[in-house]
Amino acid sequence: MPYKRKAPEMTEEQMQAIIANSYRNFHAKGLDYICLERTENVTLKIYFLDGDVSKIPEVVNPHDHRYPFGTTVLAGAMADHRFVRDDAGEVFTAFDYMTPLNGGDGFTFRGEERLRLEETTQLAKHGRLRTSAEHVHTIQMLQDQTILCLVQHPDTVPLEKPTSTWVRSGSPAPDTSGLYDRFTEDQVIDRLRTLHELGFAAYPGVFA
Repeated sequence: MPYKRKAPEMTEEQMQAIIANSYRNFHAKGLDYICLERTENVTLKIYFLDGDVSKIPEVVNPHDHRYPFGTTVLAGAMADHRFVRDDAGEVFTAFDYMTPLNGGDGFTFRGEERLRLEETTQLAKHGRLRTSAEHVHTIQMLQDQTILCLVQHPDTVPLEKPTSTWVRSGSPAPDTSGLYDRFTEDQVIDRLRTLHELGFAAYPGVFA
């Protein structure tokens, strides 16, 4: 008899909250996250990276953030590449970014700027890393089926101000078409089953 993964027990309210705050193909194809908690003080997201997104050197273009956050690797392995502004660095095309998820108009060309790769940190399973809002970074997956837990803290950059994204000179401008898809209930349950098998139980009432 085939093994059937155990489904997590949850309320309809919990399911609808997850669907409302979660995205498939977030910023890049194959980069999905489910949001298990969203409050004024903390947001808990689980990122699933598989397929082609796990094979490219950079999952997304170098960027900063609106908020500080902590990352824990639940499965697989990743590398975090951090950059600093440096007049002797590589030429990038800089864009202001106002996320469409908050009603923004996406990417706006700003000009050419130079960045230098300052540090690369590799994280295996259970590895942890803290990132400040002003850090410029991108990530690379070192294994397929990598799963990350992000604990996002309150915004330090106001919603009316843009964050920044940098694209290497000669590379195409960022394109958000075909991204930001929604989960179905069955897709959420499948992701939660995967977390259940990993022993992840940070969301009371969801995992048996």
